[in-house]
Amino acid sequence: MGEEERMIDVKNLLRLILTTDFTDRQIASMHRCSHNTAARYRQRLEEEGLAWEQISKLDENELDVRLNDGRTRRKQRFVEPDWAIVRADLHRPSVTLRDLYEEYARNAGTGLMSETEFRRRYKAYARTLGLVMRQVHIPGHELFVDFSGKRPHIANAITGEQTPAELFVGVMGASRKTFALAVPSQRLPDWIEAHDHMMHFYGAAPMLLVPDNLKSAVVSISRKDGALINPTYSRFAEHYKSIVLPTRPKRPKDKAPVELAVKLVQRFVLGKLRNRVFYSLSELNKAIAEQMDDLNTRPMKKLGGKTRNQLFEELDRPAMRSLPVARYEYADWKVGIVVGADYHVVWEDGYYSVPFRLVGAKVDIKATAKAITVYHRHQAVATHPKIFKPGDSSTLREHQLPAHRSYSQEQRAELLAWADSAGPEIASFIQRHFEHHRQPQASMQALRGLQSLARDVGTIRLNTACGRALRMNATSIMSVRSMLRRGIEGKPIEGDVLDPIEPSGHENVRGEGYYH
Repeated sequence: MGEEERMIDVKNLLRLILTTDFTDRQIASMHRCSHNTAARYRQRLEEEGLAWEQISKLDENELDVRLNDGRTRRKQRFVEPDWAIVRADLHRPSVTLRDLYEEYARNAGTGLMSETEFRRRYKAYARTLGLVMRQVHIPGHELFVDFSGKRPHIANAITGEQTPAELFVGVMGASRKTFALAVPSQRLPDWIEAHDHMMHFYGAAPMLLVPDNLKSAVVSISRKDGALINPTYSRFAEHYKSIVLPTRPKRPKDKAPVELAVKLVQRFVLGKLRNRVFYSLSELNKAIAEQMDDLNTRPMKKLGGKTRNQLFEELDRPAMRSLPVARYEYADWKVGIVVGADYHVVWEDGYYSVPFRLVGAKVDIKATAKAITVYHRHQAVATHPKIFKPGDSSTLREHQLPAHRSYSQEQRAELLAWADSAGPEIASFIQRHFEHHRQPQASMQALRGLQSLARDVGTIRLNTACGRALRMNATSIMSVRSMLRRGIEGKPIEGDVLDPIEPSGHENVRGEGYYH
């Protein structure tokens, strides 16, 4: 497999070839690879006669063997229609490009091109004449999304201060059914949350999510490589079996549906609610939902009096994908991270192990609120609880080299033997520390600090401090060190049972009987 193929998600590229009508250039743009690469894979799939059901069960190495053996195929020659006649027919009333393609298909014979190729070639012909082809939105295909430039506001109930909120808008290409939601910002977590609410508003997922090129959607864009999709946004789309295809820069017609929808939402939300004051996002969103219901149930004169909701049920919903059972769990991603020589990767100053065989390999890291998962070639290879203390590490024994694993066991045995000789409270503290801390390497480094403390203050004081820490349910070495530094290791804590004080024999000291 070539270097370019190793940098792309080959299986997803094959899925698009086999299950969608995207052209090679569109697929290449989504994967930041050459359109020739996409074309070559399309040819190999046709030669092998492979379907997606077969491809989905193969791993990356098996795909490499099946599709990259150097075979080639001569370029197919299509029967080319007279595009001038196609153009003339398209201007007749009620004639669509699909009608003209079906007429062409009946006469093309073995040189038949696909409908996608037919549309692509006509669009190229129209461009040579300085024409703009009327956009036709395939039902269930495109869901356009954007933020409104004009924003609603939330008022502080005490001070009356107004804080702007962002107004997220989504619209289906065919039916024009519209969704809107107010969120705190345009940052990635709010962008994803708005999308998740939108998916469940429609009750189904489209083939394409079509955003503008804002930062939460697109990391970068270049003439050569196209758009690099934000990895978190990309994984969100994958969860709902959709694909992100941003609008092209300086191509306003690409996003015409959502720009029209934004204007309608501004009119129905900002215009109609202009005299109302809202004190929370939930209150504002309840009012927005009422306005969207009004918009989507209004008859449209140009479409025979049908509503957006009716068109959605007739056109879009039957062609859309059903939603997965589980909602999307928000996660941040880092992609293409090289595993270091210590077979750990870094996330926010925490260190997480991966199998040692992956040293030098590139992996992707997924971070949720509670866990870190590492992927290699789209397969999960490690999962750890999230570390919240900078510098700590989580090392799983099964990830270590056998020699390192053996060395760690020897170190632990040596430390426990020393603790047994140093005193019972020290031994109990170390055992409790191992039970509560699941990062072996970090634990060993910290517990070595106890040996240093024993040399500095002696084992008697250290035993006393460890005993006090155990009664406090503290397993941190810092707790023990702090007690010794402040000299309070012998100070009682609440709940300690104190030895009774012997009464003095001095005549001025009254016994307890004096008070009864």
